[in-house]
Formats: sequence, structure tokens, C-alpha cells
Amino acid sequence: MMARIGKALVIGAGLGGLTTAAGLLRQGVETEVFEARPTPGRLLTGGGFMLWHNVFLSLRRIGLDEAVAANAVRIRHHEFRSDRGRRLARWDLDGPTRDCGAPASVLRRSSLHKVLTETVGDHRIRLGVRFTGYTQDATGVTAHFEDGSSARGDVLIGADGLRSTVRAVMRKGFEPPPRYARYTAWQAITQLPGEDVVPTGTFFNLWGRGGLRFLYCRLSESEVYWDAVTSDRAAAGIDTMNGTRRTALMDAYRRWPEPIRSIIASTEEDAILPVAIHDRPPAGGWSQGRVVLTGDAAHPMTLNLSQGAGQSIESGVVLAGLLGPADTEAVPDVLRRFEETRRERTADMVTTSWRIGTLGLIHHPLLCGLRDLFMRTTFDSIARGQSYSLMLDGRLERGPVLPVRAGGE
Repeated sequence: MMARIGKALVIGAGLGGLTTAAGLLRQGVETEVFEARPTPGRLLTGGGFMLWHNVFLSLRRIGLDEAVAANAVRIRHHEFRSDRGRRLARWDLDGPTRDCGAPASVLRRSSLHKVLTETVGDHRIRLGVRFTGYTQDATGVTAHFEDGSSARGDVLIGADGLRSTVRAVMRKGFEPPPRYARYTAWQAITQLPGEDVVPTGTFFNLWGRGGLRFLYCRLSESEVYWDAVTSDRAAAGIDTMNGTRRTALMDAYRRWPEPIRSIIASTEEDAILPVAIHDRPPAGGWSQGRVVLTGDAAHPMTLNLSQGAGQSIESGVVLAGLLGPADTEAVPDVLRRFEETRRERTADMVTTSWRIGTLGLIHHPLLCGLRDLFMRTTFDSIARGQSYSLMLDGRLERGPVLPVRAGGE
């Protein structure tokens, strides 16, 4: 009788790594997570984001959908507008919520991370441990760390993000850097009560002239999450050297309609975090023997579909579901099957998100007007249908609930 997997090593305590660990532990697989960041506070950072229906369907498979929903605000409409305040499209999300049985919601990244951390358990997460490489043989894989320590398991899962060390070691350093999308997202959460200012339940997505976009939604009675997305050309006129980030963004969006200026003005300077947006063109080669990549280490994507975190969670659940019942001798075959299962779906997400992002790089007023016309005529019908077809394709997120098995303690 072949032995089941005894231990899994996960490199990276982000959303993808912790989801994978939670799924494996649910099935009784002993799992240890290794994270280079030294303190829990360094992990519980970031702004807010939207989790679409498919993410909650995936979280349901590992029994975490209700815990995450308890910390979230349900979104009932996704509204697209121009920088002159004109409505371009408005998606009703209640219908899809009823049809698929799962909501779309917004929440703090730190809230989701906390749910996953508590599920995995602090005692299984080693902080301040920097991964440097691995060695493997026919019976297992050993992870090596900067402090000279090592750990042995049946499988090693690289969930260490866009600039994954596991990925670099797997490819022996021969790989192009991440692809820069030519825009930056200035992310923040601000204290701004008032339903008349920002109503609960609507995610607002504004497209402007001059390479500017703005996204915002209410996170709670008192909090609003926002993203100011600026192309490189637009960012060249945003002067943060002679003033604050807040005043520079106030100036860049000075002609935009309310509540944009009020949102920016209410935000503490230290809360505004600029993030240069990158992805990688879809590529195979996620596994090597008993080592596999998942989440942003395998399929990083831009923010335009709000699916980066979602696809990391989906991949984590699928990977755990494949590994949980597997025999240790079958690990290399299981990892190849994981890539075959996930590659097409994530590649479609990466490519579509990249293409949507290029619409935000348009500067010329005439071309921006044509883009707005395109959005007014297609986004409530064709674009909405394509988005939901991509999101809820029925192949993965409706999979079975992973069984709860003893072990992994």
C-alpha cells in the first residue's frame, strides 16, 4: 500500500500560500509555511479589494466562505463612469449572486489574511525565514534557508509572489523580469463616513482622459477604499518631490467630479501607497519534480479584472484538492496535472486583464471619447457577458468540498 503525502512545505505566507496550506490541513496533510517577512504586522498590510463570486465558491470548498463574508461588504452593483460623471455602464450583481449562490464583496486585504492565518495556525507559520534553494530526490524535497536551516517534505509549494525565489531557482535564473504595465495604482483606505458621499454596495470604476482612472467603494460605515490608477505619462506630471502624495493627486484629479476630491483630501498621507503594476506573460513550466509554483509565482496578473487574489485562492484550493488524497510517489504527476488544470484559465485572465489595462493608457481626448462610447455600447451587454463567462466558466470553482480528515496537527 502506497503512503499518502506526509508533509508539505509552503514558501510564502501570502493569500495563495495560506489558502493552499488551509486546504491541505483540512485534508490531514501536515503543512509548514515559511515567510521571509519577520513579523505578523508586516503581513497584515495592504488596502482593500474586491472578491468576485468565483472566489467565494472556491473558499466554500475549504469551509472559509462564511468566515470571509463576515468581514466583507456585499457589492450589488459595479458602475462604470467617465471623468465627467457620466454613467457608462452599471452591472447588477444580485442576479449572478442568486444564480451561482455566492456573493461579490469588498474587504480589507488584512481581514482576509487574518482569517487564513487563524485557520492555518501561527505555530505552522515560520516568520523571518528566507528561502534560498531546494534539493530533491525520489523520496522527497528539502528546502534550504538563509540562516542555514532546512526542512524536509514530500512536496514544496512556491507561493512567494511576483518575484518568486522558488521560480528563480527552478529556472536557474534564466528568465526575463516581470512585465511592467506602464501604470501605477495609488492605493489607500480613508476615514470618510456618509452614505450620501459613498453609498454602500456599489463599486465605482471611473475612466478618465490623460491616462487617469479612479476606483472606489465603501468598506464600512466609516471607511472607503480607493485606487488612483495613473499611466506613466500622467504620473510624469504628478509632483511628489515638492509636495505630498495627497496634494499631488488632488492636483491631478482637480477637474474630476465629487466625491473623488473629497476622498483624496480625507486620506492620511501615510495611507497612500503607490504600487507599480506588473504581471508575467502566460508561460508553462510551473513544476519540477516535487516542486510547484502557485498564485503570483505562477500566474501574476494586473488589477483590471480584480482577479489577482482570486486566482491565487482558486489555485490554492485546486492544488490542495489534488495533493490531499495523493500518494507520495505520485506527487510529480499530480503537480503536472495541477498545471494542466489551471494553465488555460489563468492565461485567459492574465491576457484579458492586460488588454483592459491598455484602455487606461489612452491620452488623446478624441480617443478617450471613442473609448467611452465603446464602453456605453458594449459594457452592459457584450463585455458583461464575456466577463462572467470567464469568471464562472464552471470548470473549477464549483468543485467538491474538500473532506475534513484528521492529521496535520
